[in-house]
Amino acid sequence: MLKDTQSREDDCQIASFDSSLPQIVRLDYSRNSEDELKGIWKSWDEVKKMRFRDKHGNVAQLLFVKSDNTLLKAMVHFWHPTYKCFTFNEVDMVPTIEECSTFLHYDFKDPLRTY
Repeated sequence: MLKDTQSREDDCQIASFDSSLPQIVRLDYSRNSEDELKGIWKSWDEVKKMRFRDKHGNVAQLLFVKSDNTLLKAMVHFWHPTYKCFTFNEVDMVPTIEECSTFLHYDFKDPLRTY
């Protein structure tokens, strides 16, 4: 079905598709002090935490998720920035909320909320 839509919209990858992604992807990132951010969150009372959740959702809970650098490197390798999805050969894939929940070891309780 996705392939039909892409063909109809003239946005499909043809057999001779040459990816613009480099063969080797370097992942450079800087981190804020995780301990400092966790300390700030823990120091807030429930009212302040609730106001933050109302405005930003449960994003602060990602502070308590252990990241898997090997998984992140693999995901970056297959990420297609134009389509904003993962591309494996000629197949475009987007993870579901359940799959993201598994990757991040986090329970996304509200499937209608953007995390």
